[in-house]
Amino acid sequence: MTDGILEPSIASRKRSLYEELHERLKSDISQGRVPAGIVLTEGPLAEILGSSRAPVRQALQLLAEDGLISRFEGRGFVVGPAGTPARRVDLAESLGHLSQAQDRPMFAWQALYEDVERVVVNRSFFGRFRISEIELARHYGVGRTVARDVLLKLESLGIIEKDESFRWAIVPLGEQRIADLYEMREYIEPAALAHAMDALSDEWIDRMLSRLSQSLAAYPNVSAAEMYDLELDLHVRSIEPCPNKELLKVLQRTHCVLTLNKHVLGIQMEMPEYEPFLAEHIAVFRMMRRRDREGLVLAMRSHIRASQPKVVERAETVRRTCRPDATSFII
Repeated sequence: MTDGILEPSIASRKRSLYEELHERLKSDISQGRVPAGIVLTEGPLAEILGSSRAPVRQALQLLAEDGLISRFEGRGFVVGPAGTPARRVDLAESLGHLSQAQDRPMFAWQALYEDVERVVVNRSFFGRFRISEIELARHYGVGRTVARDVLLKLESLGIIEKDESFRWAIVPLGEQRIADLYEMREYIEPAALAHAMDALSDEWIDRMLSRLSQSLAAYPNVSAAEMYDLELDLHVRSIEPCPNKELLKVLQRTHCVLTLNKHVLGIQMEMPEYEPFLAEHIAVFRMMRRRDREGLVLAMRSHIRASQPKVVERAETVRRTCRPDATSFII
């Protein structure tokens, strides 16, 4: 809290598994519990956590951006700066505390959520498909309650829904739906951010501006995970203090367009030569820093309007150049 102004609390929202892993490893490395030179690889870490590799990969990318780990000639990352001598150890023995920690707010569904989200989002570009809850549970070797929790999370983001027969179905992410979602965002999101502005401290806004400026200067040498996290800074974390929680519930269902970029850019297609959203986000936060409510609304609306054709184009590129993943739980 600064002068009575609250900052958005990362702890106040339900964090994803990759964020939890990033924070815990960052703390352990900084405090010397994970010594320099230890090699971190996706497979063993995923096994320790009982998760897929996707959240582990994102966490390691963020640690590399923090400068705490670095690439080396072998597979994986070495703890420490480039040139640190690598030494391989049994990660299950050295990092077993990650799966045993009592203070980790871990839910069973989070261990597989990122992987399921990736598969479902990519399939949404190709039309409407059913999802079998039973087959999803069988595919990942979990109970139906865990599978249902994953599906409920996807439903909250507008990625899937119940059809007229109360069966789970993927909501197609075609051009018309993207247009409809952006129309909703253009009306609602600037208002929600304007309502949240008074709860955001100058220090919080300055940190967001600094982070964006660093990424803009480094682009295109910015990972897909960091780009997605920058999107969350503006479109989720900064809006979180909005006192009208009904607005936030409506906006949550538009977040499927954010997940599109998360699973496509830098993965299924190369990062664009120039990404204007960084400069657009800076313009929004500058208006916020000036406490210019009208300017903030206009800058936010302009940014959302400019984003729509890019998202439509990226979705079309995926449909044209990629094949959907074949899985037993999508029918």
